[in-house]
Amino acid sequence: MIAWRYAGLLMGVAIATESTPARAESAEVEALIAKGNERRRIGNPGEALELFQKAYEIAHTPRTMGQLGLAELAAGFPVEAADHLATALDAPADPSIAKYRKVLTDALARARSQIGELTVRGGPDGAEVVVNGHSVGVLPLASPIKVTTGNVLVVVRAANHHERTQWIRIGGGQRQELDVRLEAVQPVPLSASVVDPPTTGPAVSSSAEPPPVIHNRTVDATAPGTSLRTTAWIVGGGAALASTAGLALNLAARSKISEFNADCAYLPTGIVAEGDLSVKACTDRYDAWSSYRRWSIVGYASGATLAVASSILLWTSHPARVGGGDLRARLTCAPGLNGLACQGVF
Repeated sequence: MIAWRYAGLLMGVAIATESTPARAESAEVEALIAKGNERRRIGNPGEALELFQKAYEIAHTPRTMGQLGLAELAAGFPVEAADHLATALDAPADPSIAKYRKVLTDALARARSQIGELTVRGGPDGAEVVVNGHSVGVLPLASPIKVTTGNVLVVVRAANHHERTQWIRIGGGQRQELDVRLEAVQPVPLSASVVDPPTTGPAVSSSAEPPPVIHNRTVDATAPGTSLRTTAWIVGGGAALASTAGLALNLAARSKISEFNADCAYLPTGIVAEGDLSVKACTDRYDAWSSYRRWSIVGYASGATLAVASSILLWTSHPARVGGGDLRARLTCAPGLNGLACQGVF
């Protein structure tokens, strides 16, 4: 009887010892999830995704998988998000999945609406297939490639063959097929010299120089040109100059109004001077402030207008990519504390 009680005591101690790291691990996961949700609420999907990935690496649970899928969808990775959300929903008995099942189901539907499929066939066998800069396998591919909707850049290449490059547009839920047959590179013949000396007379030499071989490379005729992008950059430069001028004038206006407030006052009866400063000097300061302020607004407005025009030109001049978000270049501007802030995305 004493032996059984002693064994039960040892088992209880062992269970308590093993549960301590489990509780610590659970606390770390909860802290990462809380931080990730906070980053997502304030509009930082990239930072949130990193936190949820760490939580999933620590604990592969339906909850961490569902949170990771939501973060991937917000960050612009619908293919990965659909896989994780579908796997999380396969565990309906999990309390967190049961509680947020509708949220996860709606997110899965949104992710799948942003996914299409691409089937690449052809040869030679072993040719590498690259989609939007990422290698997805070699021919023949075992299954279609899941990609984000939009324009897809496909490159097929193999040793001793001409490379094939093609843009393909894929819509949500659509499957496009591409048949690629790479052309083998023909070897360049070496120049030959044949000497057949006759029995009498001078030696006769004949040589043949082969014409140069021009290797054609397949280029997509629908690839975007550069004229619109050049115009977009010029307009974008004008937007930056106008915004800079608006900022400089805004700073000058602040300086003038500070000088005015130091020695002058604007009363209902008009401008009055304080101290040794004359009314005319106060009026000049006020007029200068008003002029700088008015022209700074013109600069900001011009910069915003030119920025919008530049964004439209860049948007229409460059195709989008699939898998990882939109590849079209754009210039976005927004007013800030010190004026108009512009950011280019490529």
